[in-house]
Amino acid sequence: MRRTIIRTVFAAVLGTTIAMGGGAQAQMPAPATTGDTTVVLGQPLTLNLGTPPAGTDCATQAATLNAQALVLVASGQTIPGARASFACSAKGELMGTASTSIAGNGDDAAKRRASWQTAFSGFFSLAGTKTLPVAFGPATGGMTTAPQMVSIQGASDRDLGLAAVWFALVAAVFLFAFFRHFGRTDAITPIAGVPMPGNYRAPYSLARFQLLWWSGIVTASYAAILTITGSMDTITTGTMALMGIVGGTSVLAAFQDRRPSDDQTRRQQHAALYIAAAAATPPDRTAMAASLEQVYPPTQGLLPDLLSDAAGYNIHRLQLLAWTGVLGITFLYEVTRTLGMPELSANLLALTGISNGTYFGFKMQEQQVPAPTGIAPVSA
Repeated sequence: MRRTIIRTVFAAVLGTTIAMGGGAQAQMPAPATTGDTTVVLGQPLTLNLGTPPAGTDCATQAATLNAQALVLVASGQTIPGARASFACSAKGELMGTASTSIAGNGDDAAKRRASWQTAFSGFFSLAGTKTLPVAFGPATGGMTTAPQMVSIQGASDRDLGLAAVWFALVAAVFLFAFFRHFGRTDAITPIAGVPMPGNYRAPYSLARFQLLWWSGIVTASYAAILTITGSMDTITTGTMALMGIVGGTSVLAAFQDRRPSDDQTRRQQHAALYIAAAAATPPDRTAMAASLEQVYPPTQGLLPDLLSDAAGYNIHRLQLLAWTGVLGITFLYEVTRTLGMPELSANLLALTGISNGTYFGFKMQEQQVPAPTGIAPVSA
C-alpha cells in the first residue's frame, strides 16, 4: 500500500493520470502465472503445481503446504518475505501464490532486494526480462516443489518511465543551480575605487562542482529508487560517508578562499595600478582593462576554471575531477544494476579522501591572481 501511495503522489505531481479503483481489489494487480509473458517484481506470482497424485486430496495437500510456511525460491535463491499461499483451482489443480515485492524499508526489505539481486546474478533486467527457475521452499533453504521457468522483469515500464522523469527533473535542478549561480566562487569581494564590471561572472569552483555533482547524483538516484521500489530507506553508510568527505572538502575550500592570502594582496596591487591608470591624462584604458581583469578574475570557461589557476593547468585538479567523474558514473551504474545505493567499500572511501586531501593540500599553495609586472612578489 505504501508503494502504491508513493507512486500515486509522484504521478500526481508530474501530472500523470493514474486510473485507480475504488477498493483494494482494484489497486492490487492480478496474480501472474507461468502462462503469462512476464512477471514484474512487485506483482503476486502464481505457479500451477498441477493435479495432486491419485489418492491425494487437493485441499489436504494445500493445507499441508500452507502449514509449512513456504516462500519463493528463484534461481536457487531463497526470497525472504511473506509466506506463499496454496489453494485449489476449479479444475482441482494445486496453485501456489507468493509476493515478489521489493518495496518497503528496514532490514527485511533490504534482504528481499538483495536476494532478488542474487537471483538475477546481480542484475535487475530493468529494460527487459530474465527467465529464472522458480519454486517454493522453506525459509531456511531448499526447494519443496519442482522449479518452473518464469520470465521476470525487475520493474514495470510505467515505473521505469516515472523514475526516469524524476531522475531527469532532479538532475536538471542541480545542473541549473550549478550553471546559474551556485557553481561559481563567491570569494571575490569589491575593492573601493575599482568598479566591478556589470556583466562580471566569477570563475567556476571545483569544490562546488564536486559538491553539487554528488548531491545531484545521490538525490536523483534516491528519487528514482523510491519511485520503483517504494523504499525510503535506501541511503547506505558508504553514501553518507562519501557525502561527508565531499562536504568537508567544500567547507575547507570555502574557508581557504575567504581567509587572508597573498591573492588578496596582489588584488590590492592591481587595484592601485587600475586607479593610477584611470587618473592618468588621458586615462590608460589598456592598463585599466588589464588590471581590472586581475582585480576581478573572470571565468575562462568551465574546464579552464575547474582545472587551472593563475599559473596554468594543475594536475591535482585534473586527478580530483577525473576521479569524481569516474566514481560518479560507477555509482549510477550500480544504482541501475541493483535498484539501490551502492555500499562503497572502505578502500574506495579512503581513495576518495586521499584524492580530496591532495587537492586541498595543493589548493593552499595555489595562486589565483598573478603578481603585477614590475612589482616584487609577496614572499610566502
